[in-house]
Amino acid sequence: MIRKTTSFVLIVLIIFNFCGCATVSPVGDVKDTREITDLSGRKVAVPANPSRIAAMTGPSYEMVFMLGGHDRIAMTKSGHTTNYPLALLTNPDLANYEGIGANPSSSVNIEDYLSREIDLVIYYNNGNELKKFEAVGIPSIVLTLNTGPFSSVEDVMAQDLDEYIDSSTIAVKALADVLGGEAVEEAEKWGEYCTEKIEMLYQRTHHLTDDQRKTVFWGNTWGENILASYPLDNRYYEIWLCGGKLVGPEAGAGNFPEVTKEQLFDWDPDLILVDNHGNYPELVIKSMYKEGSLWETLSAVKNKQLYRIPAGVFFLDKGTTTTLMLLWLAAITQPELFEDIDMIEEIKYYYKEFYEYDLTDEQAQRVLDGWYERLGDEPDL
Repeated sequence: MIRKTTSFVLIVLIIFNFCGCATVSPVGDVKDTREITDLSGRKVAVPANPSRIAAMTGPSYEMVFMLGGHDRIAMTKSGHTTNYPLALLTNPDLANYEGIGANPSSSVNIEDYLSREIDLVIYYNNGNELKKFEAVGIPSIVLTLNTGPFSSVEDVMAQDLDEYIDSSTIAVKALADVLGGEAVEEAEKWGEYCTEKIEMLYQRTHHLTDDQRKTVFWGNTWGENILASYPLDNRYYEIWLCGGKLVGPEAGAGNFPEVTKEQLFDWDPDLILVDNHGNYPELVIKSMYKEGSLWETLSAVKNKQLYRIPAGVFFLDKGTTTTLMLLWLAAITQPELFEDIDMIEEIKYYYKEFYEYDLTDEQAQRVLDGWYERLGDEPDL
């Protein structure tokens, strides 16, 4: 494949500066702080050994935890302390963490952080809110970007495999560099696992023609029905790695655009993925399968090919477990090519290796089934 666009190369260079060598800075006491460049390109003086971390973005608590930093977390996003049963099993202390609301567009109440003596915040790439932390001297870093580096599917497919692996593992490695110590070794071990599995996926699927690839629609993303989706540039390469071909709204259509019913019928996907956002994925799937449903003539519905995205310590398609999600997706998209993958055993291995927790077969199956609870917000059945 040809290399990616210049804009992406620039982002990679920025990221490399962050995770490769966060250097000692003359800012403040050089023994206690060092300057890093985060994934948004901001230079931040962070503690040499942060001990009271506020992990406020979606895929951040489980990254800190996986890297051995559970005793450094002082606050996290509300919902993360209650809605993920496996997270509570792997780290019972999670129930005692302070939790407050946070999302990319919400307003920061800086007193929430000052009163808890937070010394590092992992936050969204929201310039106005990040300035609030800066104003009171609380270091804040960005590990997830609001938009990707691509402007089209052609740009997505212009990347080579090494570039994809780098971009999909960079946030964990960058955080490990901030945490220091054993976190760096843990991130390296995790990165080797991800690289091995992603390279295996590529070797088995890169030769497939368009006709051999099953079409996939990723629905129910931050919406109230199956017609909410991702723009094509968001998940296209991942679906391609798994032997599929993503259908959906064009790039540049917003973060979570909706499509029309007519468009979905026109695409008539072989598989429909229903993620864990929106209006109860289990009810969406049940409704679509119901006799007389509006969707009953779709191929994915007729052939019982609707799949809820798995969930463990966090949603499996985000944060540390994206590679695990790709193995699951490959196994359902191209079962003949991946018949040797036993997802129950793979999930058990992953959580034993990286979370030091022994799952039972039943618990691993619950991960595959989307193990997530909305406490205090039961669905109307």
